[in-house]
Amino acid sequence: MQRRGLLAACVLACVGFLPIEARSDGSASAATPPPQIYHIVTTALCARLHETVRPAVAMILENDQKVQKAPPLFKRYQRGTVSALDTAVNPNGSGGAGTSDSIYNQSPETSMSLQQMSYLVLPIARNIISAQTLLDDAKLVAPTGNPADDATLAKVKQQLLETIAFQNAELDIINGFVQTLQMGELQHAGEEYLGQISGSDLSSPIVKPTPNQFQDPNTPGIPQNPYNLDVTAIPGLVLGYNPLTKVMQGLQWLQVETGKREDAAGKTITTALSTCGNK
Repeated sequence: MQRRGLLAACVLACVGFLPIEARSDGSASAATPPPQIYHIVTTALCARLHETVRPAVAMILENDQKVQKAPPLFKRYQRGTVSALDTAVNPNGSGGAGTSDSIYNQSPETSMSLQQMSYLVLPIARNIISAQTLLDDAKLVAPTGNPADDATLAKVKQQLLETIAFQNAELDIINGFVQTLQMGELQHAGEEYLGQISGSDLSSPIVKPTPNQFQDPNTPGIPQNPYNLDVTAIPGLVLGYNPLTKVMQGLQWLQVETGKREDAAGKTITTALSTCGNK
């Protein structure tokens, strides 16, 4: 599995800071042991891995689960566009299979798929903001007194920020698709009734540009990720209209690339945790 390394690193970061007794199943002794005072001694590296890196990794992995729900919804949306085309060609449903790849063919199935995709946007965005906020904290890469540990923390931060950048691109594809379709439906809703309105001035365009259309609403209050990925650099995607199949292929490419960066980060974190032991 692609993300096994990052998941294992997250688990190790949780377990490594538990006392030995807390890691057992408790079956060795039925009697209640006398109270003991534990002194946990740790290094700055291990403490920061536990306090900062571990929750960031947990949110990245949670986003993976959210993003994995998107491809089946895109396929379901695609089926809905075909059924909408079939219905338009032959209302009795006996027409041939549709061949259009237009995302604008609407049906109940497309509406349901779009609604379910919209539920993915906010949780993914919140995790991205929270994880990047943790990694941007200057305390994470403050000098530890050990140059090797400083280099390790800097590398972990870099690799996780790169991973977040690719997850942010995944969010851009999902959220961009949802917003484009929802705005299109909103802009054209009720146009069939415009001709029945007497005295209306239809000389001016109905659709007007939104102010600050280039402002990113997903990252308020946090600095720009230095590894930000331009969505137009994704193979197969261009600025402007993209066929639905190209959007799906772009998301799949991002998932593969995100997994590669998670694997690299997982190896670095696992190696760092191996030096912690019981510290």
